[in-house]
Amino acid sequence: MNRAEFMDKLSSLLQDVPLAEREEALQYYNDYFDDAGEGNEERTIASLGSPEEIAKSIKAGLTDGQNAGEFTESGFHSYEQKNKNQVMSTDQMQNANQGGRQNRQGDTYGPQGNTGGNAYGTQTNAGGQKPKETMSGGKIALIILLAVLLSPVWIGVLGGLFGGFVGLLGGALGIFVAFLVVGVVLTVVGAVLFVTGIVAIFGAPLGGLCLMGGGLIMVAVGLVFVWLTVVIVEMAIPALVRGIVSLCNRIFHRGGAQA
Repeated sequence: MNRAEFMDKLSSLLQDVPLAEREEALQYYNDYFDDAGEGNEERTIASLGSPEEIAKSIKAGLTDGQNAGEFTESGFHSYEQKNKNQVMSTDQMQNANQGGRQNRQGDTYGPQGNTGGNAYGTQTNAGGQKPKETMSGGKIALIILLAVLLSPVWIGVLGGLFGGFVGLLGGALGIFVAFLVVGVVLTVVGAVLFVTGIVAIFGAPLGGLCLMGGGLIMVAVGLVFVWLTVVIVEMAIPALVRGIVSLCNRIFHRGGAQA
C-alpha cells in the first residue's frame, strides 16, 4: 500500500464523519506524509497503522470529545482528554521530583548516629531508645489508694522487721556487755586473790601459793574475755556500719533511679 491508496481508503472510511472533521483529518495525514518525505511512505504507513484503525480512533474521539479536539498520528484526541493527560503527566513529574528530593534529603539528613531520626521524621533519644513513659495522675492516685488500704499489712511487716533488727542489735550488745563484765570481774577477782596469796604465804605457804595460782588463772581468763570483747568490737561495729551504709545506698539510689 502506498500513500495514495492509504489516503483513498481512509477517506472512504470517514464518509460518515462530518465534512469539516473529515477534511481536517485528511489534511493532517497528508501533511504528515509530506513531512516524512516521499522515500519514507512505507515506514510512515507502518508507524501510523492501518486506515481502519485510524478511522476507528477518529470516530471514537469525535464521539467522546463531542467534536472538540485535534488529530494526531495515533488518531483523534479531544481537548478534554488531552488536558487530563497533561495534568496527569505534570502530577507524575512533580511526584517523581518530590520523591527524588526526599531521597536526597534522606541521604543527607538521615540517621545521625544517636542524635535521632531523619530530616522530617520523629527524633529518638540517645542510643536510639524511646523516651520513658511517665506515670499518669490516675496511676499515682491508684498507687496511693492501695498503699493506704494495705497500710495495716505493710506497717506490721515493717514493725516486725524493725523489731527483729532491734532484737539482733540488742542481743549483740548483750553479748558484748557480758563478755566485758565477765572479763573485768575475773581480772579483778584474780588480782585480789593473787595479792591475798602473797600476804598469806608467810603464815601458810601452801595456802598462799594456791591463792596466788588461782588468782593468776582468773586474771588470765579475765584477760581472754576482755580480748574477745575487743575482737567483737573490731569486727562487729565496722560490719554494722557497712551494713547500714549499704542499706541506705540501696534505698536512696533505687529511689533516685526510679525518679
